[in-house]
Amino acid sequence: MKQKIRQEIVKTNIDTKTGEVLRQTKQVRHFDAKFNSDKGYLWWNQKGGAKSFFSVPYPQEMSMIDRGRLATLSKHIWGDTNCLGYRGHGGFRPYNVEQIGKLINLSAPQAERFLVRMKKMGIIKPVFVTFGDRYETQYYINPLYYFSSRYLSANLYALFHDELEDHLPEWVKQEFAKADAKKKVN
Repeated sequence: MKQKIRQEIVKTNIDTKTGEVLRQTKQVRHFDAKFNSDKGYLWWNQKGGAKSFFSVPYPQEMSMIDRGRLATLSKHIWGDTNCLGYRGHGGFRPYNVEQIGKLINLSAPQAERFLVRMKKMGIIKPVFVTFGDRYETQYYINPLYYFSSRYLSANLYALFHDELEDHLPEWVKQEFAKADAKKKVN
């Protein structure tokens, strides 16, 4: 059973001249306990981060060094997007190749080769986004390896469709197909 904390707030309006209680209201709030004697402390439950899944091994051809680099990059996933990015210039900005290289201590050419290896293994995929006359490349991490959200979005599913195929139940694939068909009709 989920442990809840009950908080009662009683507000009393008193006539300052007579001391008479004019009105009393009681508000009751329930919220999840941050400490459960059986489970322990609910630590950083509202902070950002990425999950990894024990049941999904890294590709055999992926070196231990590249696994460490990927783990380092997982700490730079923007919000719940699975995109490598940061806050800057008035909002979200994706990391470019040079910036990714700095995060994992590689030069720009080495970072480019790293990203090519990750793309071949289906671990990181670039998405080219156009804004008027300029474009930027956004790099997304496969949610099988690091996942920063509670929900797999339709966009992330579409981007890593082939890699996710063997890991999702059939009904989930059908729901994504229905949602996609509905978008095409509208």
